Amino acid sequence: MGEAIFRFLFKYPPIAFERGRVTLASGWPVWLLLILALGGAAALGYFLWRQKSRLPLTSKLMVWGAQSITLAILLLLLWRPALVLSSLVPQRNVLAVLVDDSSSMALTDEGDTPRVEQVRQTFADDGALLSELREKFQVRTYTFSDQPRKLTSAADLKGEGKSSRVEEAVGQIYGELRHLPLAGVVVVSDGAQNAGKPSPENLQEMLARKIPIYTLGVGNPQMERDIEVTDIVLPRTALPGSTVTAAVSVRQHGYIGREAKVELREGNRLLKSRTVEFGPSPIETVNINFTPETKGIREYTVVVSPAGGPEPIMENNTQSRVVEVQDRVAKILYIEGEPRWEYKFLRRAMEEDKSFQIASVLRTSQNKFYRQGIENPKELATGIPSMKELFQYDGLILGSIQASFFSPEQQRSIYEFVSRRGGGLLMLGGRMAFADGGYQASTLADLLPVELDNRGATSTLHRLPAKFRLTARGMEKIQINTGTTSDDDAAQLAWEKLPQLTNYQTTGKPKPGAVVLGEGVNEGGDVVPLLIAERFGRGRTALFATDSSWRWQMQMPSEDRSHEFFWRQLLSSMVTETPRFVSVMPEKPLYADEETVRLVGHVYDEQFEPVNAAEAVATVNFPDGSKQEVLMTHSVEEDGVFYGEMKAAPVGIYNVELSAKLADKQIGTSSAYFQRADGVVEHFSPELNALFLARMAEQTGGKYYPLAEAEKLPEQLTYSPAGVSVPEVRDLWDMPLWLLLILLAKGTEWAMRKRWRTV
Repeated sequence: MGEAIFRFLFKYPPIAFERGRVTLASGWPVWLLLILALGGAAALGYFLWRQKSRLPLTSKLMVWGAQSITLAILLLLLWRPALVLSSLVPQRNVLAVLVDDSSSMALTDEGDTPRVEQVRQTFADDGALLSELREKFQVRTYTFSDQPRKLTSAADLKGEGKSSRVEEAVGQIYGELRHLPLAGVVVVSDGAQNAGKPSPENLQEMLARKIPIYTLGVGNPQMERDIEVTDIVLPRTALPGSTVTAAVSVRQHGYIGREAKVELREGNRLLKSRTVEFGPSPIETVNINFTPETKGIREYTVVVSPAGGPEPIMENNTQSRVVEVQDRVAKILYIEGEPRWEYKFLRRAMEEDKSFQIASVLRTSQNKFYRQGIENPKELATGIPSMKELFQYDGLILGSIQASFFSPEQQRSIYEFVSRRGGGLLMLGGRMAFADGGYQASTLADLLPVELDNRGATSTLHRLPAKFRLTARGMEKIQINTGTTSDDDAAQLAWEKLPQLTNYQTTGKPKPGAVVLGEGVNEGGDVVPLLIAERFGRGRTALFATDSSWRWQMQMPSEDRSHEFFWRQLLSSMVTETPRFVSVMPEKPLYADEETVRLVGHVYDEQFEPVNAAEAVATVNFPDGSKQEVLMTHSVEEDGVFYGEMKAAPVGIYNVELSAKLADKQIGTSSAYFQRADGVVEHFSPELNALFLARMAEQTGGKYYPLAEAEKLPEQLTYSPAGVSVPEVRDLWDMPLWLLLILLAKGTEWAMRKRWRTV
C-alpha cells in the first residue's frame, strides 16, 4: 500500500530513486533558478505589504508563503527535473533463480496448497512471471536442498530434499556464474536454513559487486497448530541404576489450555510418561526421570502426542538421544571416624552394585584403622592417602570425624581433589561432623555447600525424630524405583512410607549456589535442610546431615530396596561426571543432517595437571564397521585440550576411542559415542522464517517479498546496480506530486482569503 502511494505521487517506485540520481535536465544554471525564486518571493512580499487589507500580519505571511511556493514550483518545472539511472540492457544479463526443494517445502500450511505446489504455480513455464523475467534476462533456474542443481521446469520440484542450505547454495551458484554479467539472484524458500556453511568469500564478493539478492518467502510465518520437541537434554554417560533426568523442551502453537502426553521410550518399551498442560508460554520444559539398569549404548526416544488426535505436522513430535550406560567401576573412598550403624549399612547397601567399589578406612582407635574394599594390601596402608593416591578415586565420603584428624597438607589434598581433580565429596552427619568437628575453622569449610555455624555450648546433632522428604529438585536427582511408568505420584508415596530418622543435624545457611535436595520435618513442624549439594570448581560437594538412614533398611520389609536405591543414586550423582585423566567427547551428541563432526579431548597426568605435549589420536568406529584415525591437535588457548575434525556421512551410532601418549608412555584411553541422522531437521521450526530471508536480502541491497507478491520482481530487478546497463534520463516534471503541491498552496491561500472575506 505504501509503495503504491509513493509510485502514484512520484511516478516511479522507491527503488528507482534509491538507485538513481535526481538532476535538472534544462542545462540552465541553478544559481539563476535561485535568484529568480528569491526575487519573485521578494516581489510578492512587497506587493502584499503595500496592499491595503484587513488581513493581520500572520495571515499575510501565510498568503505570501503559499504564493512563493507556487512560484518556486513553476520555476523548478521550467528547469526540467529528471531522474538519471542505469537501465539493464535486455537479454544481456543473467538472472539466477534458486528454488528450495527440501522436505519442508512439501508441508501444507493449515489447509492451504502445499508450499511446493505454490512455487510450481508461480514459476510455471507458461506463467506470466517467468515470461516477463525471460524478456529482460537470461534466466537460469536451480533447485537446492543439500546441493544446488539445475532445474529444467518447476514441474520437476518434489519437496524431498533432506536439508536446506540456503546461503551455501547461493555461494556455490555465484561461484559458477561469477564471470558472467549477473544482474541478481532470486531465492525462493521458506527460510528453514538448517545445514551447511556459507562461503564468506563468495558472499563478500557479491556485496562488493553490488549484486542484489531478492527473496520470496513461502509458507505462513506462524503455524496455527503445531507441537514440536525442540530439544532433549540428557547426560551423555550414566551409571547403571542411577537416576537420569531427560529435560524435554516442547514448543506449541495453538494449544494453549490443552494437554499433551510426553512419553519416554527405549525402543518399543515405554519407560515413563508425563502429561503437560500448555500455558501462555510458547515453550514448556518437562523433566522425566528414569533409571537405566543395563550397561551399553541406549537410545531413548521422546514422543509427544497432543490430546484430540494428530496435528498437521507429526514428524517434529519425536526426537532421540543416545546415552552410554558405562561399563566401568566408580571408585569411592569412605573415611569414617568411629564404628557406627550408618557405616555398616552404607557399605552393605552398595555391596551388590558392581558399578561401585567402596574402599573404606575406619578409625578404630588412635592411629589404628580398619580397611575394607581394597584391591591390594598396599592400598590405604597409611590410612589417609597422598594426593596422588587420592586422585585415583572418583568420590570421597567423610563420616563422623574431626577436621583436626586431617593435617593441613591432607586438607589441601581433599580441596584439590574436588576443585582440580573434579571429584565428588559427600560429608555425612554425626557427633564429630560439621561444626561439631571443627570444620568451620578448616580449609574444608570452603568445600561445603553451607555456611557452617560456629559451635556453641550444645551439639548441632539433635537426637529427635524427623521425617525426611525430597524437594522438587531432589526428586530429579534421587528416586525410589516404583516399577511403574508414572513418575511423581508413585515415587512420592514410596518416600512417605519410609520410617522417620532418629536424628538430624543443623549445619548452617545454604550458600548462594547450593541446592537443597532433601529436608527434615521434626515433630514441631520445623523444616531443616538435610541434603544439600553444589558445584565447586570441577567437582561437586554435598552433605547429608544425619546418621540414621540405616533405619530405612532395618524397619522396612526385607524385600524393600529403598535404602539401596537412595545410596546408589546419591553416590551416582556424585561421581557420574567426575572427569577421567583422558577423555574425549564430540561437541554434540546428535549430528542431524550435518556431516562435519568436531571432537574435543582432554589429557591430564596423575596429578591432574594438563599435558600439552601429549600425542592424542582418536580412532573412530563407523556404523558400517570401518575405522578412521583422527590426529588430535593441541589447542593453543586451553591447556590439556585437543581438537580433531572428521566427516561422518553414514547415519548411525559412532564410537570414538582416544589414546594419549607422552614420549611413548601411555597416559590413558577413553571412549565416547555420537549419533548421525539425516532427514531430521527439515520438519522442525516449520514456519516461514521471513526474518532470515529479509536479512539476507537487505544485506545485499535486495528486498524480501511474500510469494504472493512475486509479480513485483521484474520491475525491481530492472533497477539492479549490477550487470550490463546503459544510462537513462526520465522526466520528473510531470509527477502528480507537483500538481498536488500547487493545489495545496493555492487552496491554502484561497481558504485564508475566504476566512477574512476578502475574496
